[in-house]
Amino acid sequence: MTAHESNQKRDDRNGTPALQNRTHVSVAGLRARGWTAGMVRQLLGEPDLLRTNPYFRSAPQTRLYRVERIAAAERSEEFRTAAAVALRRSVAAKAAAARRRREVLARIATAGTRSGSTNARAMCPIRSRSRQPSPARSPGGR
Repeated sequence: MTAHESNQKRDDRNGTPALQNRTHVSVAGLRARGWTAGMVRQLLGEPDLLRTNPYFRSAPQTRLYRVERIAAAERSEEFRTAAAVALRRSVAAKAAAARRRREVLARIATAGTRSGSTNARAMCPIRSRSRQPSPARSPGGR
């Protein structure tokens, strides 16, 4: 059984997708377990099996990795180190996005009070210009 067939099954202990009854796991299955693309390249390397993409035949082949290799990699100290770095980076990126969002919302709030209007067109002049109807064209001209 591959990852596409039962990605919804979860391991009760930690909420990650269970590996039992599977022979191979796709990259999507690894991502659901907390792996990053770099971790897959670094710790697993080349896939054990390439299969035709189950959704689009013209898409790149699905890369599948043996469950035994994944379990061995997840037990390694190198995986624990890479996972900790990835988690730290993810937390920092989410915090930076939240900070930028707060800054933008604060700028919008001050722009509305400075102009004395909370009119969306006053706060977002570029967007309001793009929403205006275009001038009528002549029937045969461009």
